[in-house]
Formats: sequence, structure tokens, C-alpha cells
Amino acid sequence: MKPKQGLIKQAGKSLKKASPTILSILGTAGVVTTAILAVKATPKALERIEDAKAAKPPENVEKLTRMETIAACWQCYIPATAAGIATIGCILGANILNHRQQAALTSAYVLLNRTYQDYRKSVKNVFGEEGDKRVLENMAVERVSENHTIYTQGAFESTTLDFAVPEEEHLFYDIYSDRQFASTIGKVFQAEYHLNRMFALNGSVSLNDLYMYLGLEPIKDGDDIGWWADDNDEIYWVDFDHSVTFIDDGPERPQVECLIIEFAKPPCLPPRDW
Repeated sequence: MKPKQGLIKQAGKSLKKASPTILSILGTAGVVTTAILAVKATPKALERIEDAKAAKPPENVEKLTRMETIAACWQCYIPATAAGIATIGCILGANILNHRQQAALTSAYVLLNRTYQDYRKSVKNVFGEEGDKRVLENMAVERVSENHTIYTQGAFESTTLDFAVPEEEHLFYDIYSDRQFASTIGKVFQAEYHLNRMFALNGSVSLNDLYMYLGLEPIKDGDDIGWWADDNDEIYWVDFDHSVTFIDDGPERPQVECLIIEFAKPPCLPPRDW
């Protein structure tokens, strides 16, 4: 009995999550259905109008009043009207659910971001800047040991910052996306420069813009969060914090240098008035 209850509960969660999509599909199908039913009802409605005209006295047979026309044919359009009302309900319902899900996602993100910021602030208050730095380095050591390294050439073949100078590849760790990748310091600086150049030109950049410049795959919701020029917070530039730690690569191998990339101000959702 319990497995069945769990299955029903899981199905209910999946159905609730997919409700906006289901309602949108039903709304689209409803538009087509309403049109088809209306077209099919029209010949019958015209026939009833002609019958109503024939039933009138000879002196008034030429024309029906508006109310007489409606009374003669309204029943023919009951299926189309019902389908239209159901369609409107589906469209409105999908819109409401989408807004609710977006609001829930926004609230969850804001809470998570605030919790992260409070945690970082508490670590700095208790252990100081050096302690905060050691926490990040230790986290990078643990995560880099577990993750697979991504090898990337960056997003630029030839740019104003590309002087074709041979550079050694380094191991980098991006804290936000929890990814390690191999690249050169020059290519990483190019990516950071071009991100801020776009920020200065457009007034906003997304997190996935940075990953595009780094030559990394975009992440889920990375197009929805980023940095926005804001007079209130005086944000006009994306600052990056860089630090170095070392990873043990085995008892008989030398330690591997790992460069940590962190944002001075984490990406966030756009302001309401943006």
C-alpha cells in the first residue's frame, strides 16, 4: 500500500509541476476546437434563421430583429461557446500558475543568495578575511578532486587582447558553477574583460555570457541571473576575486596549482523595474 501511495504522491507532484505546460497545450487546442465548432455550427444557424423568417407573418418576412436572430440560432453555438470559455480558463490558469512558479523561484533564489551572503559575512566576522579565504580554498580542493576537468580554448580566436603569446595552461575552479577547467590566465582575463565591456555597453550581462567567453557550457537559469547597472547599489563593473590553492595529485606527484575564480558580488535576478 505504501509504495502505491508514494507513486500517487510522486505523480501528483509531477502533474502539479507540469500544470502550466498542460494548460497551455489545452488552451492552444481549445482555440482550434472553438474555431472548428463555430464553423460547423454556422450552416445550421443560418438554416434556423431562414426557418424563423418563414414562420413570420408575410408582411414582416424580409427582416428579423437582432433579438429574433439570436433567439433563432444561439443554441447552435453552445458547444463553441463552451469550448471558448474552457479555452480562456486554460490560458488564464496557465498564466497564473506561471506567475506563481516564477514568484516561488524568485523567492527561493533570493533566500538562497541571502543565506550565502550571511554565511560569508559570519565567516569573515569570526575568522577574518584570511579565514574566509582558507574556507574557499579548502572547498576548492575538495570539489576539484571530485570533478572532471573541462579543457577549453576560450571564446576568442583573435581579439584586441590576444597577442598570440604562448602561455601555460592552468587549472581553474569556478566556485559558482562548481566546475574546474583548464585554460590560460590570458584567456580568463580576456573573458572577464569582454564581460565588463559588454556590461559597460549594454548595462547588463548574464552569468552565461561569462561562461560563453570562458568557452564553457551554459548552466540552467544562467541566462536569467547576472549583473545589472544599478544606481542604488552603484554597480557598474563586475569585480572578480582570484586566489590560489594547491591540490594533492598523489603521494609521488607534485601538488597542482589551482586558481579560484569568485565574484565579489554574486549574480542576481534583475531589478523589478528593469
